[in-house]
Amino acid sequence: MTGAAHTAGASAVGQLTDVAPWEAELIMSIRLWMEGPEGKAEVWNSFARCFGGDAGRAEIHRFETLLASLYTYARRPLVRHGLACMCIGSDEAILQTLVREAARGDLPEAAMIASLIVPARHAEPVALMAAPVGQAMQRISKRTPIQRPERTGSEERILH
Repeated sequence: MTGAAHTAGASAVGQLTDVAPWEAELIMSIRLWMEGPEGKAEVWNSFARCFGGDAGRAEIHRFETLLASLYTYARRPLVRHGLACMCIGSDEAILQTLVREAARGDLPEAAMIASLIVPARHAEPVALMAAPVGQAMQRISKRTPIQRPERTGSEERILH
């Protein structure tokens, strides 16, 4: 099998419209952050609008640390869909579920889900990092939903 559609983590498993708004916000924030400087600025602006400057910096640092840990310790490169895509890829769905369960306070479940992406020794620390990120996304989505820009950028590991 060849092509992006057969890449591990790429399969579309849902739609952004099928999940809670804060979970869609999380997925879009990850996509934007990975897109590059303009996307990072947009995510930063969402955090700053919601939390203010100092608290926003602390919250975005948690978000960035979670993503850095996931991408550092992941067993394989993680795949995301494009900014304009309404699909949720399987890697995105795992991250969404990980953050949702952690934010709910079910850290054992979140750690088990994290172990689908990272080795077991990193699963609990990742689950602990995911909880405040989910709580921050819940607050952000109530105030400033991210707009889906119609731009193209980095095409590495992006499906459509």
